[in-house]
Amino acid sequence: MKTNQDTNDRLLEEFPATSAEQWREAADQLLKGKPFEKFMTSQTPEGIRLEPIFRREVLDGLPASATLPGFDGYLRGTTAAGYQREPWEIAQELPYGTAAEFNAAARADLMRGQNALNVLLDIATLNGIDPDAAKVGEVGACGLSLACLKDIEAAFDEIIPEAVSFHLRTGCAGLSVGALFFAWLKGQGVDLREVKGSLSMDPVAVRAASGDLPAKLAELLSEQAIMAKHCAENAPGIRAVGVSTLPYHQAGASAVEELGIALATGAFYLSELIERGLSVDEAARQLRFSFCIGPNFFMEIAKLRAARMLWAQVVEAFGGDAESQKIVMHARTGLYNKTQKDPYVNMLRTTTEALSGALSGVDSMCVGNFDEVSRSPDTISRRLSRNTQIILQEECELTAVVDPAGGSWAVEWLTHEVAEKAWACFKGIEAEGGIDAALKNGSIHAMLEATAKGNEANLGSRRKSLIGTNIYPNLEEKELEANLPDYAKIRDQRAYEIATARMELDDADDAAVMAALGKLVDASPDDLLGTLIEAVEAGATIGEINKTIRASVDPGESIQALPANRLASKYERLRTASASFAERTGRAPAIFLTNLGPLRRHKARADFTKGFFQTGGFEVISPAGFESPEAAVAALAESEAGITVVCGTDDDYAEKFADYAAAIKAALPDMQIILAGFPGDNEAAYRAVGMDDYIFIKSDNYETNRRYLTGLGVL
Repeated sequence: MKTNQDTNDRLLEEFPATSAEQWREAADQLLKGKPFEKFMTSQTPEGIRLEPIFRREVLDGLPASATLPGFDGYLRGTTAAGYQREPWEIAQELPYGTAAEFNAAARADLMRGQNALNVLLDIATLNGIDPDAAKVGEVGACGLSLACLKDIEAAFDEIIPEAVSFHLRTGCAGLSVGALFFAWLKGQGVDLREVKGSLSMDPVAVRAASGDLPAKLAELLSEQAIMAKHCAENAPGIRAVGVSTLPYHQAGASAVEELGIALATGAFYLSELIERGLSVDEAARQLRFSFCIGPNFFMEIAKLRAARMLWAQVVEAFGGDAESQKIVMHARTGLYNKTQKDPYVNMLRTTTEALSGALSGVDSMCVGNFDEVSRSPDTISRRLSRNTQIILQEECELTAVVDPAGGSWAVEWLTHEVAEKAWACFKGIEAEGGIDAALKNGSIHAMLEATAKGNEANLGSRRKSLIGTNIYPNLEEKELEANLPDYAKIRDQRAYEIATARMELDDADDAAVMAALGKLVDASPDDLLGTLIEAVEAGATIGEINKTIRASVDPGESIQALPANRLASKYERLRTASASFAERTGRAPAIFLTNLGPLRRHKARADFTKGFFQTGGFEVISPAGFESPEAAVAALAESEAGITVVCGTDDDYAEKFADYAAAIKAALPDMQIILAGFPGDNEAAYRAVGMDDYIFIKSDNYETNRRYLTGLGVL
């Protein structure tokens, strides 16, 4: 009886393994003299050269082959059982401004698979301003408006604290929002040791994104330490400190730069917490990292796997124990590559990004809604995003395999490369004095600006594809219906609620609030949070608290803010301008294709030209091929287009272009004539007979569209 081993042995005899040398020889033969490095390898924005094939030998000398999940620096995971013990949290963002709207969405989604609340806060709350003192556009903008205990009670109404993880993104408002949160938990009568979540106080990210801080960084770090001590002593399931890479991701950071900056920020917070009285183990267990997931599937897996290993090395260098070396990672699908045009493609982007996060072993994840860069989400877009994670967990069964990416020769090699380069980036930041100094002196800005320019250049030349934007644009698709909040209405509503709450206080209650606020002035750092909770329970608002605890604190030093970009935005401006031009004039800017001869001779370049100019919103008129210059001129004149592109073969150009160009210029002297294809040695001759420009595969697609739209008065 034959066994499986017998069959395998026979197959190996019939199909012997090919050596690397044999494969390379075969590849060189197929290339027929073309350079291997140019056509078979590629360079990433991280400076990593990807080979066309990876073999087992790449693992030689790499630590991955000798590591196990839950051990050995945590490259393969912080637990031996992976997701089998506990799947990643489905922590979708609910970007609603009022407590009632937030609560309705939270209760609905928690009943349908979400198991963690990812609470974004509005601008006023993050700045410590009550709604009645804030401007229109600050209240309810970007997140939930919280000002007093009643607000958080309404937002979390009927939500069981022990059953759900709470992740509040507090920015610089960790103390005031934390006081609200702990006052609410106290009112629920729960054991704080049973509550899980985070408060993610992250002043470095706030300064990077906005350029400003509401107080000096040293003061904010002291507030951060107060919250961290409280959580360490009373609520070990809640992490007070956040490290968010969102500002750097939106500025165009590569995976290596994002990871290097995250390590530098984490190390900075560790040292500051230790200096303020926490042990290294207490401090390390207060940090929660939040990474963005970009579009390069394998690169993102490598980044997140490398993050576990590198953070363990950082904590070990500080003297932290093995448990403290375990990183806690949240991941969010990125915004940098999301589009307003053809937004349904965003579903495909977030799906691959979510798969990267799941395969790399994150602890929690948010899948952005496909329409998040265009409007507020509705129940359908929330459902699609939430179900993406549920399908990965329940139907793809990714929770059944421990470190599914581990052992892949390509992934392990790439993880090592990312780790090496990210560590070098981290060391470079540390050499400048750390993340705070690097942000102040502008080196972070310069580094990210260079990467962003490279990304934009690749997009403009179409070496990087963004479906629906710089390739395959769909000009017939209708825009999503806007449903942005009425911020003026929200501000008035919230101001009325706060004013009403104050009016309902009797003299005794008002005196209790003033007394509680008065106690804050003399409270020691160890007693401050407890005193804050008492003030919240008495009825104090976030604005009153911040005015009291920061009464003598000067604003922080301003720096240059990082830009918050999306790759598609410059193309979207072209498309929007073309659409506005069509509304004003009754017609989109038009380009006429002078197709030469039968379809088989002009189709390839006509299709290329059509896609090339539709990215700018042009109406591209592509008639049947012409057999005479006179017929082409007549059709071109009737089209009323101001630009024509001649499409045909190189042989057709050599034989016919001069006649067609001369006829067009004679009849329509202002007509701009573009040649589809690279003219090579014939450029001077073609220009002499009327060619104004040419386009080919290496042309800058964005710049060409921008230039011609400007010439037509569209921009």
